[in-house]
Amino acid sequence: MIALLGGLFMSGCSKWNLEPKEITPTSSSTLPTVTITNVDNFSITGRGTVVTFTFNVTSVPRVTVKELGVCYSTTNKTPSLADASGTTALAKAKDLTLPSSIGITLTAKGTYYYRAYALLDDGRVSYSKLDSFVN
Repeated sequence: MIALLGGLFMSGCSKWNLEPKEITPTSSSTLPTVTITNVDNFSITGRGTVVTFTFNVTSVPRVTVKELGVCYSTTNKTPSLADASGTTALAKAKDLTLPSSIGITLTAKGTYYYRAYALLDDGRVSYSKLDSFVN
């Protein structure tokens, strides 16, 4: 009987993996915060409307921002990098700790929906609040 219980205990132990594993946090709190701080627009005769977005990204330990820009659309009220029609990622910023600015020229009239984004090296995306303006 003791031999039988010992055999069962020993066979069960061989299935356990006792190797140490590092756990990386994956909660949404690890995403950096993207904030649009200013939007300016002005008209250039013969060229349309120029809009400048100024935005900032908070840093998060062990999170690397790969790309920074603005998504906008006249057809999609929630523009994103995943939207293939009507949404455009505009630029990559080199210095992510300081406010960055991106200017675009708009030729179509209508309502533009926009938000800034930070694309992380692991493929996740953090967006600013959605906003809009009429051109």
